[in-house]
Amino acid sequence: MMIFFVSTKDDFEKTFLVETKDLNLGSEGNSFQIDNAQLSSLNINGNSFKIKANKIYPFDNKLPIISSNEISGNINLSSEIIIEVKAEKLELNSENSTLKLGGGYEIKNKYFQILGNEILFNFNENIIMSYDGFTFLTQNGQISGGKIKIFNINKLKQNLIFYINDGVNFKYLL
Repeated sequence: MMIFFVSTKDDFEKTFLVETKDLNLGSEGNSFQIDNAQLSSLNINGNSFKIKANKIYPFDNKLPIISSNEISGNINLSSEIIIEVKAEKLELNSENSTLKLGGGYEIKNKYFQILGNEILFNFNENIIMSYDGFTFLTQNGQISGGKIKIFNINKLKQNLIFYINDGVNFKYLL
């Protein structure tokens, strides 16, 4: 087992921790691939994530953007809001403090489940957004639409605000 640290800019505050079984460095020195990795991070806003990935590598051989394949894990928007995530692809940009799930994603907690093609977590603004079609499932119904924005206005509470638009369809089960 090898432990690999990737340092980020000061605005994200903490370093990422990656645990892996294999690390392959490219001949240019700036390309790499990490197999069977676990990626963890915490920022000054209290957001954190812990994600397992089949592979992690730089996006177009550029850092600080890191991509990964076949991911699953948890994202904490606050101490009360923990979201499970699964996706085919992930892009992490430490300069912008964003994490993008793509290639088909599923995010869920005990109250809801959201499915779609691509969604972005902006940790600086504490917003989750998708401008791609999605399906929002709850125990009592289903909402689908073209765009969704999820806000956590008060970071100390577990309340989320959902803005859904662009062709909204709503089904409620009695």
